[in-house]
Amino acid sequence: MVDNFSIGLTHVLLAIALWRLLYRDDLDREVSPRMLWQRRQEEAAKKERGDA
Repeated sequence: MVDNFSIGLTHVLLAIALWRLLYRDDLDREVSPRMLWQRRQEEAAKKERGDA
């Protein structure tokens, strides 16, 4: 009984994790780590200058 419960619980948790991963918005966009870093640097520079 306990074995079936633990196996079922882990499968349900994996299914929930997969469901959440598949419906993320950022999976539809391919952004290179360099572009992401540059975007963060530009945003930080704007905040530093007060352009917000």
